[in-house]
Amino acid sequence: MGLGKALGFSLLAYVGLNFLFVIISETISGGLNPLFSDITSDPLILLLIFFGPITNVPSTAIFTLYTQISLGMFDVSLIQTIGLIVTPFVAALIAGRTGGSKGASFGGWMITCLISSSALGVLIFINPGTLLYYGIVVLNPIMLLIAFSISAAINGVFYGAFALLFTKTEMY
Repeated sequence: MGLGKALGFSLLAYVGLNFLFVIISETISGGLNPLFSDITSDPLILLLIFFGPITNVPSTAIFTLYTQISLGMFDVSLIQTIGLIVTPFVAALIAGRTGGSKGASFGGWMITCLISSSALGVLIFINPGTLLYYGIVVLNPIMLLIAFSISAAINGVFYGAFALLFTKTEMY
């Protein structure tokens, strides 16, 4: 029961926060209307919006955030980078709070990462042109699928540690 709750709530939080950060950044940059027209012409972009940030490893997102702040780049890209860090952190935190046990919390977050990676893997083979929306070029689909899986595993382990930290367990 705990694994299902952790998976459901973390997946819902991950998808919802990814969409929220995309809407905020596109609203600020003035690209909200083109985004919706792109979604109208290619609805698979929604999969990319919901699950695309799993392709970013936490170390590159943190380094990018550090670089943007140190260079004084306070623009839309800063909001997107904050979204790359905050979204999986909050989703892992929710998995930790709803999991019930440490195994269920970590497993719920890890399965969320694997579902995200699998959704993008399906997108590679259905319509690889959609990935160009995030600047991902598909030269070798199998290698890209492996890269997405490794990135999901790294995100799962890194943010899974926070899910373990925030698990509410009884001490006997």
